[in-house]
Amino acid sequence: MNQTSSSALILGAGDDVPHDPPRIEEHGQDTLVICADGGAALARNWNLTPQIIIGDQDSLDAATRTHWESQDVPFHAVSPVKDETDMELAVNYAMQHGAKRITLVGGWGGRIDHSLGNIELLYRLALEGIENVLLTKDHCLSAFCRAFQAKVHPGSFVSLIPLTPKVIGVSTEGLLYPLQEANLQKGSTFSISNVAEREGISVTIGDGVLLVVVEQ
Repeated sequence: MNQTSSSALILGAGDDVPHDPPRIEEHGQDTLVICADGGAALARNWNLTPQIIIGDQDSLDAATRTHWESQDVPFHAVSPVKDETDMELAVNYAMQHGAKRITLVGGWGGRIDHSLGNIELLYRLALEGIENVLLTKDHCLSAFCRAFQAKVHPGSFVSLIPLTPKVIGVSTEGLLYPLQEANLQKGSTFSISNVAEREGISVTIGDGVLLVVVEQ
């Protein structure tokens, strides 16, 4: 497959997912839909046709496989003895096909090691300059190196979590407890549970990688 896309939606097998699928049109008509193994079941439930299903097939049930085979969706099967998770393989595929924005769904819940591993993928994407989002039923997670903006519900919790030992020069707008050129250090809960005062919030940083967790 030689398709290139500016954005990608990756579906995994984690069970903490939104009630409704993300709207593809919000990500662009050329959005590449990729299933990381058992994420193919989520695609089937949401009536989203993936361009490819990638993984070692340990979480892919037979009925789902048969369904997508009948739709001529290609499978990229890999050995279960591998160095990357299926989600990372899907992220690699998206990057190889030019995605500049990657949304992960089904990347949280179930196995906590895989959930934490997906935070590492957000970190990597931030370093690569790729806009990233991990959606759960109640939260949106995003990692970045320079600036973040979002529309939120006033009164919702917004937490900032350093992914590097230090995040330098953190400034916020739209939060109850504002930060101005603050330095955040990994290992502290100082910037957990801030509160959105208005619909639009923004965070900028001078150096480091910051994870934003927004209550939806």
